Amino acid sequence: MAFGFLLISTTCFAQSVVEPLAPSSLEWEKILPVAQNLKTDGDAATAAKKPILLFFNLTGCHYCRGALREVIVPMFRNAGWRAALEFRQITIDDGKSLIDFDGKRIDSIAFAQKRKGTFAPTVMVVDGDGQLLGEPLVGIANFDFYGAYVDGLVNKAIADLKARK
Repeated sequence: MAFGFLLISTTCFAQSVVEPLAPSSLEWEKILPVAQNLKTDGDAATAAKKPILLFFNLTGCHYCRGALREVIVPMFRNAGWRAALEFRQITIDDGKSLIDFDGKRIDSIAFAQKRKGTFAPTVMVVDGDGQLLGEPLVGIANFDFYGAYVDGLVNKAIADLKARK
């Protein structure tokens, strides 16, 4: 009996050392590009005819990390989504500032308040001028369907932007 326990323990330990480990929750927040100059990003998105996904989060927000881990970062890592969409993250409470779509500097909390993105997580899709393309997703009612909700919002935004031609 003691030998079996030792064997199981050794096997589990060996597997955890060999298998690649997923990034910690703090690392998920480092993957998505941070919004720094939305004027420049917006000009580039307009030229490329691509919408911009804005992800509003809070430091230490469990739901935000879950949204990043389960939906937003996998989308960002997908070459097809990156070809069709720009991704930017705004950490509401980080005390940093950014350049808004109008070219003016604004701190992240004021930007979130102006955009009605202070409840986290919030996903908005905008055009290159910062105009909403669809209703923002505010909070997470159900993680099981969250990915489908984000997909629906993004696909509708892409279609609406293409229809503007």
